Amino acid sequence: MKEMLFSICAAAVITAIYKALIPSDKFSAQIKLLVACFFAVSVINAVSGLNAAWDFSDILAADTSYNDYTVQVFGIAEEKTADALRNVIYEKLAEEGIFPDKIYIDMNISSGGTISISEIKLVFGSVSDFDSYAQRAVTVTGHIVGSGTGVTAELAPQAKKEREGQ
Repeated sequence: MKEMLFSICAAAVITAIYKALIPSDKFSAQIKLLVACFFAVSVINAVSGLNAAWDFSDILAADTSYNDYTVQVFGIAEEKTADALRNVIYEKLAEEGIFPDKIYIDMNISSGGTISISEIKLVFGSVSDFDSYAQRAVTVTGHIVGSGTGVTAELAPQAKKEREGQ
């Protein structure tokens, strides 16, 4: 862009200087035509040096496809809803003195916008936590999400190995 503007300005300055140095008014019309042609050719040359300025293929081949963002919106909504529910479950379980390592929530948002939670898994990291808190944790979580959602408690893979070793 700078090169194009510089070329046009240089052509304008040269044109002005040439007009100022015309010796007589005798050939004024012919000199004006020559100066105008020189200026027009200089501008066209400067602009044609910018391929992007004359390249209309991007405009003619514009992407007119429809971008469907509903999948991403539903994914974000699932994520935010699961995070909010996870926080509520953590808080209620913490009030009972139960601290699971992880809470997995299997959630789905239909095309109509309804949210359904099919399963919640509470994962405990140690055998002692699991034995003493699993059933209570499932009961407390069941009260939070309702009876239509399956709630299970399980051991983390490392804790399962620990239990098998005992």
